[in-house]
Amino acid sequence: MKESLFMQDSWHGNHGYEAMLDFQMSWLMRLAAEKDIEKPQLYKISKDVLLRLIEIGNEDKQNVTIENVKVWRQWKSIDVIAEVDIKVNDLIEHHLVVIEDKAYTMVHDNQLTRYKQTVEETYGGTRKPHYWVITFFDENQKYKYEALKVDCDNAKWKLLFFYDVIGWKDDEFPDTESDLFNEFWLREWY
Repeated sequence: MKESLFMQDSWHGNHGYEAMLDFQMSWLMRLAAEKDIEKPQLYKISKDVLLRLIEIGNEDKQNVTIENVKVWRQWKSIDVIAEVDIKVNDLIEHHLVVIEDKAYTMVHDNQLTRYKQTVEETYGGTRKPHYWVITFFDENQKYKYEALKVDCDNAKWKLLFFYDVIGWKDDEFPDTESDLFNEFWLREWY
């Protein structure tokens, strides 16, 4: 894997990973709703990411049209929240993607339960929520990943490792038409 020129400088520090992930997730989800995108490979990936987050299986993807996506970062201390409207077989569904990033710390102060309660109080069941924690903790930090998995299970959130967001597996992912996407998702930097 090539080193990222965008995400890695001589400092080799990691401050800012979560903020960059917030912007990338917002961008990818919003791209999925664009109908006239001139980058078909990037559009397909962004749609796949969004459908993975709203838990639409591969067999159902062909019947889904993404109608609208609105995203907020740092909404009531939640890293990313997105209102997603899709059309499935001519029926409109309203979803909510809620994302908490974990690059440095573990879940603390009943964080996931509090965030879920905030979402439920605000949206009152008007949208189907999908709760995700995205982490950079990998096999080198397996104990952190496993502890985070327990916290997620207890709070009824799902856990995704960074590369699983895009479905990346063992260098099989080709570069897209977007240098921004390639540098963040397909280059080594953390």
